[in-house]
Amino acid sequence: MIAIQRNWALGREVYKPTPTEIRRECEKIQATWSPRVRAKRNTRPRVAWWTPPTIRLSSLVEAITEERADSATYFGAAGNEA
Repeated sequence: MIAIQRNWALGREVYKPTPTEIRRECEKIQATWSPRVRAKRNTRPRVAWWTPPTIRLSSLVEAITEERADSATYFGAAGNEA
């Protein structure tokens, strides 16, 4: 049933559809869409979100320590007294 309410300010009847009626009309409109238009109008969030890789802090510390041990050219390293 169509819900019609009276707008007392303007003195006329105003059509106010129910949520069910709105959904039904939207489905009628969407039934005419091509797959391309449907994909374009899809506003749902994407299923897969990219997240940065997880890196353990201890792995970074080990890598830095090994790099410094292999390269004695940084200031303050053994044999680099100025």
